[in-house]
Amino acid sequence: MRIVAAIAALAFGTAAFGHANDRIIAQASDLVPWCRSEAESRYIAKNVTTYQWTASYHEDGSTLYVDGKLRVHGDDVAVRCRIAKGAHEEYGVVEIDDPGV
Repeated sequence: MRIVAAIAALAFGTAAFGHANDRIIAQASDLVPWCRSEAESRYIAKNVTTYQWTASYHEDGSTLYVDGKLRVHGDDVAVRCRIAKGAHEEYGVVEIDDPGV
């Protein structure tokens, strides 16, 4: 039985650990669409419409950054995202300057 489990783990690779469908973020420009999607999804969950996404991106050492803005209720809301270069997207951090989110 242990042999079957070992073969199954090898056959499915990272799928056994939940990374099969996760993207790896390798450069700051890859983080921009993820950041937008994550920020917008938090508003969608509250049934709030967002508009006019703008963003800039950069990296510092092994960390990738996005500084973005969403228009919500007529105001610009700052959105910041960061992740280690080469990390799976699930490890990204999203900060939204809106206490309602």
